[in-house]
Amino acid sequence: MTRYALLCGSAPEDFRQKKLADMHDFLVTEAGGTLPESNIVVFPNGVPELMLESVLNNTLHDECDSLLLYFCTETPFSDDEASIWLCGNEIRKSVVNYYVSLAKDFETDFQVMYDWDKELVSESELGYEAV
Repeated sequence: MTRYALLCGSAPEDFRQKKLADMHDFLVTEAGGTLPESNIVVFPNGVPELMLESVLNNTLHDECDSLLLYFCTETPFSDDEASIWLCGNEIRKSVVNYYVSLAKDFETDFQVMYDWDKELVSESELGYEAV
């Protein structure tokens, strides 16, 4: 079974939202499904819509059995909003819905989660090295 997770946040450079870091840490535990680090893609500082589409397209064509797309914005948003904003990058919900529909054609279990968090953690606090 091939499983992937895409975690998209909206923190400033060199930071991550605490909930985004917590989601990552959960996914690698037994309770979270023991997802390999190599199958988790994290965009902590926003992601352009075209880049997200490219990653989703490649992941679905990689015979993916299960995919989690997790969005963590800076502020709460309502279900009737047409877009999600991550560090100035607009992600249209219609694009997300297109890939949810496409996943059905590939028989991929595709889950989308929306969250928000203002609490930031520096990447150095998390033990990440600057490259």
